[in-house]
Formats: sequence, C-alpha cells, structure tokens
Amino acid sequence: MPQQLIQTLEHQGIPYVEYREEPDHLDLIGAKQEIVIQVQPSFPDDLYEYPQCKYAVGQKVVIADDWYYCQENGIDFNDEHEIYTISAIQLVEPTSRSSKGLTSHPYFLFGINGVKNQLSYELTWFAEPAFLTLDELDLGEF
Repeated sequence: MPQQLIQTLEHQGIPYVEYREEPDHLDLIGAKQEIVIQVQPSFPDDLYEYPQCKYAVGQKVVIADDWYYCQENGIDFNDEHEIYTISAIQLVEPTSRSSKGLTSHPYFLFGINGVKNQLSYELTWFAEPAFLTLDELDLGEF
C-alpha cells in the first residue's frame, strides 16, 4: 500500500513526520468487492455454447411476473411483493443416459429464500427470465 504524508509534528525541537497508509482502490469506502466463482463445464467440446451468468449471488431481484401484474393493475409493488436476494446459482447441463454430451443448451438456475408459501430456509429455484433487477426497474437500492 502506498503511504500518504499526513502531518509533520515537532517535539522538543525534533520534527516527526506522520504517514498513513492509503487504501487500495478496492478498499475505498462504498466500493464493492467482487468474488469470482468459476464453473468448469462437464462437456467443454460440445456443440452447445455455455451461457454467461446474468445474475450474481447477493444481487437484489424481483419476480418479473409479480412486477408486471402490479404495473398492469395499478398496484403499488412495494405494498404487495418483496425484493429478494439471490442465494444460490446452479449450472444445469441437460444430458441423457445414452448420450455422451449435452442434449440441449446449458442454462443457469437461481435460488432465492422466503418466497410466499415457502419456509424461509428453503430455496426456490427460478430460470433467468423470471427475474428483473432493481437497476432494470430503476428503483435503486432498498
């Protein structure tokens, strides 16, 4: 870490220089640290391409069907529905017992906790199109 001169003090005629460590660009206040988790495809040489993951663990999302229903019926979304946090991501590689590769395109499933009529510790899994992010809704942070 680079150091920054803070001040020069004098004690009994002897000057002392005070330095402070400057934080790295990731340590700045308000900066989010990104942790990269790699997924190793089981069939990297297959004809089907592996998709890029659209969402991240910890990202805030809403269920798209709930959002669209509220918009169409003039209902305040915040009163009726919740904002969820993605808790898990799973790569699904469709195969069959007889094939030696993928039978269709691989895709991601996203798990969230606490969906209505479910226990809070149970994950409910959704495909990528089921969500909208807060940025897509222009709601900002909650």
